[in-house]
Order: sequence, then C-alpha cells, then structure tokens
Amino acid sequence: MGLVTDLFEHNALVSHGVQSELLRRIDERLLISVLAGLFGGGLYIFLLRDRLRRLPYFSALAIMAALVFPVVVATGAWLPAQGDHLGGTTTERLYSLNWLGQYLYWTLLMGATMLMVRLSDQYGNGGVGHLTGIYHKPQQELRIFMFLDMRSSTSIAEDLGHVKYFRLLNELFSDITDPIVDSRGEIYQYVGDEISVSWPLKRGINKQRCVRCFLNIRAKLQRRAAHYEQRYGIVPAFKAGFHYGEVTTGEVGLVKKERIYSGDVVNTAARIQNSCNEHGVDNLISKELLDLLLPVGPLPVREIGSISLKGKKSAVSLWTIQHPDAVKAPVS
Repeated sequence: MGLVTDLFEHNALVSHGVQSELLRRIDERLLISVLAGLFGGGLYIFLLRDRLRRLPYFSALAIMAALVFPVVVATGAWLPAQGDHLGGTTTERLYSLNWLGQYLYWTLLMGATMLMVRLSDQYGNGGVGHLTGIYHKPQQELRIFMFLDMRSSTSIAEDLGHVKYFRLLNELFSDITDPIVDSRGEIYQYVGDEISVSWPLKRGINKQRCVRCFLNIRAKLQRRAAHYEQRYGIVPAFKAGFHYGEVTTGEVGLVKKERIYSGDVVNTAARIQNSCNEHGVDNLISKELLDLLLPVGPLPVREIGSISLKGKKSAVSLWTIQHPDAVKAPVS
C-alpha cells in the first residue's frame, strides 16, 4: 500500500521536474515491513499460536487485530514521523488513508496466517494431498499404521463421567500431537479414545520415526503424570499396534471430503493393538515391519510369538519394543 503511494508521488514529482527520494523511501518501507513482519510472525508462532488455536477463528482474529494495532502505530506512523517531518505528525499520519491501509493489510495478513495454521491443524501433515488433489483418484501405496488406544478407558470414563472424560481426551490428544507431528506422522482418524496414525513407508522407516513417535508419546505422558493425577485422579497410558502394507488411498464424499485407506493392513494393525492386553505389553509390532526398522538402527525388542489374529488365516509373528526412555524423534 505504501509502495503504491510512493510510486504515485514519484511520478508526480518527476513530471514537474522535482527530484524524488523514492529509493530512500522504498528502503525505509522495506526495512519497516521486514521488522514488523518478523515481530508479528514471531509473536504469533512462538507466543500466541497455542493460546489462540483453541478459540473460535474470529475471536482469535479480533485479538490479533488488537495486538497488531500498536505495532502498526509505531511502524506506520510514529517511526516515519521521526524521519520525515514534512509528511506530517504521528497523529496526522494515524488519520490518513495510507496508515489505515497498512493496518488493514497487516491484520488481513495475520488473519491469513492464522487461517493457514488452522487448515494445517484440520488436515495434518498430509494436508498438501488434499489441496493438490493427489488423492482425487485412488492411489496404491505402502504405508505404516500405528493404532493407539488408551488403556482402561471404559473404567476411566465411568469414574470421571462423560463431560470430564471428554476434557481428559481433549487434553491427552493435545499432549500427544507434538510427538506425532515431530515424527511427520499423519493422523488418520479419531475414534473415541483411539487414534490411528499413518506414515508413507519410507518416511516412517527413516530414523525409525514410527516407533520413536510412540516412545516419545509414552515419555511425555510419564512426564505429565503428576498433572493428570492431580486433575483427573488417573495416570493415562496408551497401547499401540504397528503394521505396514499396501493400501488404496483416496478421497470420498462430496460435501465433507475425507481421505480413507482401504486394505488388509489397516484391520491387521488394529487387531495387533487389541492383542496388547493379552500379552501384558503396551506395544506390539509385526515381524514384517520390524525387519525393515532394525537395519536402520538397534531396538531393544522381545519376541512375543506367532499369534493367530481374528480374520487372519495365517499366524502373525509379533514383537514388543522395550525402551525405558524415549529418544527424541527427528523433526525432518
């Protein structure tokens, strides 16, 4: 907005034979814009993102508009007035259309940033596929699936009641989101107290992201145990089942599109997770997937044995990963 104004002024001055200071003004405006952008973006990403993402979008936008106001007052009126007295005082600049344009520009820019963050939250790490239309036509691909289920969820729900139990789930899912995102996992579904997470095969195998994700979830909940004990009277824990295989991936629905995975691997991963209680462990992984993970690096594993799963004709060899402390999952 300010640059457009400067261009009009420059043309008017040049046409009347007056020397223009366009380059100096452009440099000043670029510097101010960069500083304001870094300040506003940093303020949102590092301080306000987690606080505002739980609010309705327009409520969060109103808060951001209020926070942007003093920044634009300083960068769009006060600072320019100190270096260019001919352009008017700070008060005069505040009542100009130029300043109003700058304020609306930065407010809309922050609003667009917040909208993109919310779209990212909505679609997760796999959101690019929704926007580019990769899955408009069914695709066959190899994927790893991790099915997570909260242990003793039925008794916990009965003890807490529906409303408090819902708050517990919401807080739990918020806590485990960072380990999932850090491992570049894609949240496939929330079903009650269960979460299914998926990785393209190469991404999940690389740096053992898929299993490191679970280990980091377990470690984070252990660190937060005192909080949950004080607030809900329980220490939550999850059990996980891992498997990989070929799936057909595509989008279904017209009004509310959703990506689905079709293939035996999905059912098998869910049934592997259901076998955790039977064997007294909090995770089970198929031998097929483990054989791909071990060449990447050692894992402390213990064999459970070949288990017959419901709906499977042949037995599945299952192992469990024993690890007292999680190793931080790589971000990229």
